[in-house]
Amino acid sequence: MTLEFFTPTDLSPELTHEIAGFLDSQDTSHPFQFPQWAGGATRLAIIRHENRIRWFASCATQFPFGARLPGFRAMTMTRGPVCDDRLVWHAGTNLLLERSNADRFVYLDASPDWPQESDVPESAWNPEWEPFGAKRFSLRLELQGTPDELLARFRKNTRYEVRRAERASITITPAKSEPDVDGFLNLYARLAGRKGFSAEAPDHLRTIMKWLIAEPSRGALLLAHDGASIVGGAAIVRSGKRCWYVWGASDRSHHFSAGHAVQWQAIRWAQSQGCTEYDFGGYTPGATSGPAWFKEGFGGRVIEFVRAYRYIFRRHPYRLFRMLQRARQVRPGD
Repeated sequence: MTLEFFTPTDLSPELTHEIAGFLDSQDTSHPFQFPQWAGGATRLAIIRHENRIRWFASCATQFPFGARLPGFRAMTMTRGPVCDDRLVWHAGTNLLLERSNADRFVYLDASPDWPQESDVPESAWNPEWEPFGAKRFSLRLELQGTPDELLARFRKNTRYEVRRAERASITITPAKSEPDVDGFLNLYARLAGRKGFSAEAPDHLRTIMKWLIAEPSRGALLLAHDGASIVGGAAIVRSGKRCWYVWGASDRSHHFSAGHAVQWQAIRWAQSQGCTEYDFGGYTPGATSGPAWFKEGFGGRVIEFVRAYRYIFRRHPYRLFRMLQRARQVRPGD
């Protein structure tokens, strides 16, 4: 097996297509691993065997101390590396560890999209990997059945909100232009201000939306219109037979729920593309309000993923990093 590295700008259309084909073939792939998701400080790692891609990882370079200590670098593989074959996964990841150590990274993070119930438990990780971060959950809806059969599995209140939006004559269409994207970004920024969460960088969002407009079978930015106004939207992305809900935003209204209407159309879009599952993204089991409660109304089963893991190459710099992290978390007067 050979390990190859590319930057996003190095990729030819043919190689980009080959990577997408590999990701579509893997049950444990995730939209965050597509090259189109990669930022400027990302390296794309490919492992081939017999001239076929067998393993892939989108590797983001992080500088935890910023420009003050540019030599303190970490590598993060969000929802990766991707490879359904666990033996190949470990062999490929070991090659990446060797290369990352030689390149003087301080640590490397991996968080493959492996369900906890998969055939390889967390204990299969090399003992030098350390688990970190909170447990990860998602909610996945199986898409078999007619639209009426799907609706019947929704919570009663969710069915009501879907039907109420339909009676309000809300129109939902995929974004097709930059003004459509800008309308959603404004809506998303207003929601972030209202709810107090940290919004994704607008430039990154705009890049992803343009990709979805250019490749309509890969995903869509679905927009809900009340007359000329954009009142809701959802970005969804497909990999193989699964579709993910990635971002959403809506304005409040006493007459309809744009969020329910857009989500229902997103599920219908996934069905139309031959998807067998719809993944609602991050989920908090047991929640009785907020986004998790909203998602739960559409049904589905809870998926717990294996923990994220960290491999530390340089213990002394890493211990200093952790000490400074803890110091920042302690506020004066605590």
